[in-house]
Parts: sequence; structure tokens; C-alpha cells
Amino acid sequence: MSRLQVSIDPGWLHHEPKPEHARLAVQWWGTAGFRVLHRADDGTPHHLWLDPHLSRHSLWEVARGALSPKIDRIEAAVDCADAVAVGHSHFDHAIDAPAIAERHRARIYGSSSMAEIALGYGVDASLVHTLEPGVGVCEGPCTLTAFRSQHSKFAFGRVPAPGHVREPLRWPARAGAFRVGDVLGLHIAGGPASIYHVGSADLIEAELEGVQADVVLACTVGRYATENFTHRLIDALRPKLVIPCHWDQFWRPIEAPVRQIPTNDLGAFLDEVRSHPSRPEVRVLPIGGWTALG
Repeated sequence: MSRLQVSIDPGWLHHEPKPEHARLAVQWWGTAGFRVLHRADDGTPHHLWLDPHLSRHSLWEVARGALSPKIDRIEAAVDCADAVAVGHSHFDHAIDAPAIAERHRARIYGSSSMAEIALGYGVDASLVHTLEPGVGVCEGPCTLTAFRSQHSKFAFGRVPAPGHVREPLRWPARAGAFRVGDVLGLHIAGGPASIYHVGSADLIEAELEGVQADVVLACTVGRYATENFTHRLIDALRPKLVIPCHWDQFWRPIEAPVRQIPTNDLGAFLDEVRSHPSRPEVRVLPIGGWTALG
């Protein structure tokens, strides 16, 4: 398949019903956005959202000017939220997190740039938490730990929108105002499996020494700018399961037929995972799709 191919083979998609009783499950919402659902021993659910991107502004909207979260789309998708964590602060990762935090009184975690974005939106300061790499935070039934990472240099050898957000963001804001900030990999421990979220297709192996994850949520777009990304990621984290993300055209509405980003080549990514000597399982979720992890 050509790297410019935008359609995907429907046979790649993993379908299963919403897990009503699983102790741990994830739901993909397009881009790098996931809901991680933990259930306590008494059945109490805990909903942690990662890099939620539900507004999905069109390319025309992005080019035309300032952006705000689309509250109707957020309300349609987010029924419960205890916390939101964001790995870097580009608009397609960070724009909806403050609205979710504000509407659900959810704690919001990320870099100092993410904190400024949330505070500018009006999120109560008591809910805004800056993650310190390597330091675990107790979040409900799990421990959330950030690890230093880096963004894929896919834009002619550069990271788009470099730098940091240094003061509360003024909303609405142009896409370029959402500076990348510190890039963090997000590790979630607790329950039957550990999870590591990779929001951009690069990594720093030295930061992951001694870190293991049973499940890796792996960004695929931009990986061709990172030498041997897929195998290096699997080598570093030794997962049993890989779930690809950030392969879809995130400027299309959620309800539109899914298309992959040109140059992404999801089929090649699946081959890369399956060719690794450890042969982890790989599941491609449809947008809104769930999978149980235990």
C-alpha cells in the first residue's frame, strides 16, 4: 500500500462490545485521545482521559483563525471524567482538555504549558496540576507518572509550534498559540495491566530505563522522521499489546468515515509491530471503540 493511501482495510479494525464489567478498559476517540476506565473492587468506575480531541476543527477552521472547544461535541462524547492528562500541548492534544476539566470538575495534568492553557480557559487552579517527570501521582485507583519524551520532527526536520506557553492563554486562540511545551509520555499503573501513552512518534530510551508497560498506546503519524521508531518503542517498554493512535485525519468529524493521514501507512505500522521478535498483539480500534484489558 502506498504511503499516500488514505483508506484503511476494514478488516484491520478490532470490534468488541463496551466492557460492562472489565476492571480495566480503554476507548479510543481519534487522534491521540483515549478514555481509560478503571473499576474498583466494589465496581466504582474511574474515568481518566488522555489527550482528548473531540472538537476536530476542520482545516478551514484552523486556517481561518482563533479556535475554541466545540462544547456540543465534547458533551456528546464525555459522559464522565474524573481526570484529564495531556502529553504535550499542541492544539490537537490540548484544546478540549480544559473544557472537560471545567465541566466535570476533573483534575487536569500536564506540562507547565498545559497548565497555562487550562488557567487561561478559566479552570479552577485547584484542579490544575503540573507533572514532574519521574514522580508518580495518585489518581483514583491508579498511579500516573510522566516521563520525558520528545516530539517527532516530521515538519522538514523540525517540531511544529515549538516553545512553551508562558502565561495564561487568551481564548479563543489560533492553533499556533498552542506551543508544544514539554513532551511527556504518560504511564498509568494500577489494576490488571499497566499502560503507556505515546502522543508523538518519538522517545528517549534513557528516560525509560526500568519502565515497562503491558499496553502501549502508540502514535503512528510522523514515525518515519524517527529512526526505527516502532521497534525501539517495543524494545524500551516490552508491551504485550500495542494500540495505534493518531493515524486518523483529525480534521474530519468523528461521525465521518475514518480516513488515515496521508504518509501515515497504518498497514506498514501493523507489519512493523508484528515483525518485532517479541510479537506483541496489535489492535486497531474504531473511533469510539472499546477494548477490555482485564
